[in-house]
Amino acid sequence: MKQIDPNKRISKKKVIYLVGEGTGETISRIARASLVQFNRENVEVKTFFLVTEKKYISHIAKQAAGDGALVAFSIVQPALRDFLIQETERRGIKAIDVIGDFIVQLSIFLKEKPMAIPGRQYILDEEYFRRIEAINFAVKHDDGKLPQGLKLADLILVGLSRTGKTPLSTYLANQGWKVANVPIHPDMLPPEELFQIDPRKVFGLIISIESLVKLRETRLKQLGLEPYAKYADPVKVSDEIEWSREFFKRNPRWRVVDISNRAIEEAAASIVNAYRTGKKPT
Repeated sequence: MKQIDPNKRISKKKVIYLVGEGTGETISRIARASLVQFNRENVEVKTFFLVTEKKYISHIAKQAAGDGALVAFSIVQPALRDFLIQETERRGIKAIDVIGDFIVQLSIFLKEKPMAIPGRQYILDEEYFRRIEAINFAVKHDDGKLPQGLKLADLILVGLSRTGKTPLSTYLANQGWKVANVPIHPDMLPPEELFQIDPRKVFGLIISIESLVKLRETRLKQLGLEPYAKYADPVKVSDEIEWSREFFKRNPRWRVVDISNRAIEEAAASIVNAYRTGKKPT
C-alpha cells in the first residue's frame, strides 16, 4: 500500500461557478464585492453566461459536481431556474439563487408578479444613458486630460502615480458618477482649474510606501524595465508620499482616502459615502 507523506500538504482551490442567462454583469459584480472579504488565493471562479438551454445547464451541473463547486446563479426564467435547482440538488451541489430570492420577497411585498424578462435591468432607460455618459467622461478626463472639464465632474481623484486613480474612476463611472482624476508629483504643477472648483468634490489618494513600491515595480516589469529604477525606489517613493501628504494639508477642505490594501469596491464606497454625507472617508 502506498504511503502518504504526512509532511506533504495537498492544496486544492475551492471552485465557484457563476451561472447567468444574460451577460453575467450583475452576478459578477455581486461575486467580486463578496469575495473581497475572503482570501482569493484559495478560490477559483468559473463563469457560464448566456445560459438559455436545459442541455447546457445539465452540462454545467455535471461539471460542477466533478469540481465540488458552489453554484451561484442569476436566472429569472422560471423553467430554467427550476431545472437548474433540480439538477444541482440531484447531484448534491449547493446552489444559491443570487437575485431570485430578492425578487420573490419583492413580489410578496409589492403584491405584484415579476415579469421574468432576462436582462430587464439593462433596458435603455435614463439610468443606462447616465452611466454611459459617465464612462465616456471618465475616459476623456483620465490622468489630468482636459482640466477645463473638472468643473463638470461629480468627483475628482488626486494622487501620485499608481495610487489607483484610473481603476477607481472607471469603477465609479460604471455606477454613474462623472469622475476626473489628476496626477500630482513634486516636480509638476497641478492645473489651476483644480483649485477653482468645489473642494467637496476633491479626494486625495494616499497609500503606504510598501504598497506603492510593489505597484510601481509591477508596472516597470510590465513595461520591460528594471524594477529598481527611481520610479520604484523606496526612498524616492517615501519622499513622494510625504510630499503628497503635505500637499493635501495645504488644501484642508479636500478629503483624503487611504487606499492601502483596500479593494476598489471598498475605496469607492468610502468616497461616495463621504461625498454624500459630507463626512471624512472611513
